[in-house]
Amino acid sequence: MESPCTFGEDLFPDRQPWNVTFDELTVSYSQFWVLAEGGARCDVESATPRGDSVYGHGAAVGVPTQASRANISAVLSVWDDAPPDGIGVYLGKCRIEVAERELTLVNVEGREPGPALVLPDSGSHEVKVWRRSADGSEQYDIRVWPSAGSAPEPVASS
Repeated sequence: MESPCTFGEDLFPDRQPWNVTFDELTVSYSQFWVLAEGGARCDVESATPRGDSVYGHGAAVGVPTQASRANISAVLSVWDDAPPDGIGVYLGKCRIEVAERELTLVNVEGREPGPALVLPDSGSHEVKVWRRSADGSEQYDIRVWPSAGSAPEPVASS
C-alpha cells in the first residue's frame, strides 16, 4: 500500500483541499460509512450503498467496497467549493448533514472512529467518492464541500 503522503500527492496534483486526513480500516459486508460526529447511528443503518454507488442518509454516507472483507485506506478531504475530479472508479455523489464539523469512517462492527476530518463549518455538505485498486488493496478518495446555498449553523450566544 502507498504511504499516505504518496497517496495524497497523487490525488491533489493541481489544487489543494482546505483540510485532509488519512485513515485505514478493516471493512466487512462490502461497505463502510462516512459518519458526521454527533449524527444518529440509525442514519448508518439507512445509508446502505446502492450496488456500486454511494448512498447518503442524514449524517451518514454508505460506501461500497469491492471485496466483502478487506483492509482499505482512505483520504478524506474538504474543499471550499466543488473539488476537481478524483482518480479511479467514480462511486457517486450524495449529501451529508454535519452538525459538529467532524467526519470519521466507521465499519459494520461499530469501530471506534479513527482520525477525524475537521470541516470549516457545520451544515449540509456534498460528498463525492472514487475507488482505485493498487497492489491488491482498495483506496478511497472521499471529497467533501459545502452544499450550494448551505449556510453554517448560527452559534447560540450565552
